[in-house]
Amino acid sequence: MNVVVRSGRLDEGERLKQIAVVAKAFWGDELDRVLDWADQGDFSPARLRELVVFVAEAEDHAVGWCSVIPQGETSWLEDLWVDPDWIGKGIGRLLFDRAAAHAEGVGAVRLEWEAEPNAIGFYERMGAKYIRDSEPREWGRTLSVMGVELRG
Repeated sequence: MNVVVRSGRLDEGERLKQIAVVAKAFWGDELDRVLDWADQGDFSPARLRELVVFVAEAEDHAVGWCSVIPQGETSWLEDLWVDPDWIGKGIGRLLFDRAAAHAEGVGAVRLEWEAEPNAIGFYERMGAKYIRDSEPREWGRTLSVMGVELRG
């Protein structure tokens, strides 16, 4: 399997949205609810330009993606989604490592994010630790804010 992680393009917002939808629904969230959630997101070229986006591509097809918001010493992992057909094949690790390397490269010493409950085990395998609870999010949920120290 040949997977390349590349910079995201401004014209692929719809594919990134599709990946986020199928990934979120994969963990048991009701599809109509997930579609409403995704429709509230912004996948426009303008929004993608504000983020640092990395896309995992296999067989000339996007199979996962992540986005980072540099914020000084602590960068924020805004998104990390993997198409369910590609879960368990190392795509998440490739994306996470690229996001962490980018954050470190722009001077961050820490990377933080809000973790979906079903992704906590994955993030712990990436070396992350629980930091705090988030503010209430969509659907009234509180998520775990996770973080990892970067090598520096």
